[in-house]
Amino acid sequence: MTAEPPLPEGVVRAGESFGIGNEFTGVQIRKVWTRQGERLEIFVPRHGHRILLDAMQLEIIARQDPERFSRLFAIALGSEDAPGEGNG
Repeated sequence: MTAEPPLPEGVVRAGESFGIGNEFTGVQIRKVWTRQGERLEIFVPRHGHRILLDAMQLEIIARQDPERFSRLFAIALGSEDAPGEGNG
């Protein structure tokens, strides 16, 4: 079991985290409470990246076509096949 990530600035309370991982990466997810309401925190311990998402942001993510994420992954990983990238 991994230690709970520290509370980010502005977070007043946090639920218990759980992890999701594969052979490439792992993330910790938990519900947190801020003065502005509830958020979902996604934390990448390996790199120290963290994001807090509210219900509206999560709805927008849920409405996306999975292909959109494939394009984002290609861009983030520097794939030569990323749309709009390269010398073409």
